[in-house]
Order: sequence, then structure tokens, then C-alpha cells
Amino acid sequence: PRLHSASAPCCSSFGAAQEMDGLNVSQHSARSSTSVIQDGTAGTKMPHQWERSTRTLVDSARSAQRLSTNQRQLAFGVQKGTDAVMVQDNHTSMRALSGMIKACEELKQRVENQLESVLREAVLLEEEAARAEVVNAKIREPLSVAEECLAIRRRRPAREMTRDTVERALNEQVAASKHSLRMVNGVLDAASKELARLRQCRERLEEDVEQKNVALDVDREALQMENGWSEAGTQRRPASIALPHMWRQRTEQLIEESERVRATSERLRAKSRAIQEEIDTLERETRENTIRALGRKIEEAERLKGECQAAIVTVEGEIATMDSARGSVEQSLNDKLGPLSLARSRLSVRNSKPGAEAIRDSAERSLEKEVSDLEQSIRKLQLETARQNSDIK
Repeated sequence: PRLHSASAPCCSSFGAAQEMDGLNVSQHSARSSTSVIQDGTAGTKMPHQWERSTRTLVDSARSAQRLSTNQRQLAFGVQKGTDAVMVQDNHTSMRALSGMIKACEELKQRVENQLESVLREAVLLEEEAARAEVVNAKIREPLSVAEECLAIRRRRPAREMTRDTVERALNEQVAASKHSLRMVNGVLDAASKELARLRQCRERLEEDVEQKNVALDVDREALQMENGWSEAGTQRRPASIALPHMWRQRTEQLIEESERVRATSERLRAKSRAIQEEIDTLERETRENTIRALGRKIEEAERLKGECQAAIVTVEGEIATMDSARGSVEQSLNDKLGPLSLARSRLSVRNSKPGAEAIRDSAERSLEKEVSDLEQSIRKLQLETARQNSDIK
């Protein structure tokens, strides 16, 4: 098309030059004819002059006819060439418009597909964020229960305040719940940021689709036009600065950016699902560990309680036995007080004998031995009674 459009001015300039030559020849022939006529009126011409002037006129007419024929052929050729250039340029413009419409429709379809994917991803991410919110609320209940259990166990008697397996299991459950809350809150924050990026991509994609719809309507209207209008009432637009590859590249970059945001959102959803599964497993394991520890603690406490109760029964029996033995010892002690008083009285009575009769005989020695033995027995019984009282207490 550029070659034809460039050759059209050359053809028109060449035809104009030939037309000027023909006009010059015609003017020269007319001047010759006028001079011949004027010469004829001046006097009588000879026959050969008259014939020569006629032939000159005929030759001039034939020459003018040939020039006119050549000019018509040249004009027809210029007309045919310009018509061909016009038709070819029209076909080229229509093909360019059709190609641009097709390319714009393909890009628009890709943008619409990307927009649909972004909208679907935004819905999925919102659902995932809602599930994370439910998990966040669900974690707080076992956390509060575990903390309350720890507070209740701190009210145990001082003798029972031990760092047993139950307390360790409860502390692990509290730590796991707090760690799960931090992870879920991190997922919720990331989901909020990704939803904002998805909304931004959606707005940009919708704007691009709207602009392409307008461009397609304009190109289709231009393609369907059959008659033009005068340029006098139209305002000439400045030439567009953007090139086709820049136009396509801008849309490609928007699609690529949307794909990156969507891929990040998909990874975040996968991470959220993995975190939720981990939280469920961790919460179940810590709860089961706490329940098992409480069960073992209860069984151990009941066993020790049974042993203590059996020991109490044994001790009570032993106390009863010792009370009986103590009563027997006290009875034996009381039984020896009378003989001791009797033996002492006998010694006192025998001391009243006259001096000659006051001798240390066998009776004296027996009474003294009896008093000594009774006193020693009473002391032993008193010591045994004190020991039994101490054991009973």
C-alpha cells in the first residue's frame, strides 16, 4: 500500500507534463493556421500553397487527436491506478481493523478469564478467613478451661501442691492454645492484606475490560462504516503515542500481576488449611494428654486414699490395743501400790522395837527387798505407761 500511495503522485505529475506538452503543440498549430489564413487574405495564393496549408491543418488536427487520445489513456491509467490503490488501502485498513478487533477480543477474553479467577479466589479466601475466625473462637474455649483448671488446682492444700503430670499437661495445653491463637491471627492478618490486593486487581481488571469494550465498539463502528463525512466539521485527534506492543504489554503485565496475587492467595489458603489441621491435632492431643493425666492422678489419689484409710484402720486398732495394754499396765501399777504401802508400813512398825531387839534380820532384809522391788516395778510400769501414752499420741 505504501508503494502504491508513493507512486500515485509520480503518475499524476507525469500526466500533467504530457498534458502541458499537448497544449503547447495545439497552440502552435492554431498559430500556424491563423498565419496561413492571414497570408491567404493578403493576396492570391498558389495552388501548391493552398494544398500545403490544408495538409498542415489536417496534420495539426491529427496530432491534436493523437495527443487527446494519449491524454485520455493516461487519465484512464491514473484513474485505474488510484482506484486500485484506494481499494487496496481500503482492504488493508479493513484487515487491520479486523485484526485489531480479534486481538482485542482475545486479550479481553483473557482479562475476563483472569477476572473470573480473581473473583473466585476472593470468594474462596473469604470463606477460608471465615473458617479461621471460627477456629480462633473455638480455641479460646479450651484455653479458658485449661487456665481455670490451673487456677483451681492452685487452691489445693500445701501438702498436695506438687508439679505432677496433670499440671504439666495443663501448662502444655495452655501454651499450645496460645501458639495456635498466634498462628490463626497471623493467617487472618495475611488474609486481610491479600483480600485488599485481590480487590485492587479486580478493580483494575474491570477497568481494563470496560476500556476494551469501548475500544471494540469504536473499532466495530469504524469497520461497519460505508460512507464518510466531511472533515470540515470534525476535530482532528492527535496521533496516539502508545504502540501496539506497549498496549499488549500493559495488559499482559496486569494479567501476570493478577496471577501472582492469586497464586499467593492459593498458597495462603493451603497454609491456613494446614495450620487448622495442625491446631485440631494439637488441641486434641493436649486435651487427651490432660484427660489421661487427670485419670492417672485420680486413680493414684484413690489408691493412696485407700491405703491411708487402711492404715487409719490399722492405726486405730493398734491404738485400741495400746489403750488396752496401757490400762493393763496402769492396773498393774495400781495393784503394786497397796503391797508397797504394806511393806513400808511393816518396816515402820518393826523400827519401833527396843534397841536390843532392833536387829537387821532376814525379815528386815526381806521387807527392804520387797519395798525395793515394788518401787522398781512401779518405776518400770510408770516408764512403760509414759511410752505408751507417747505412742498413742
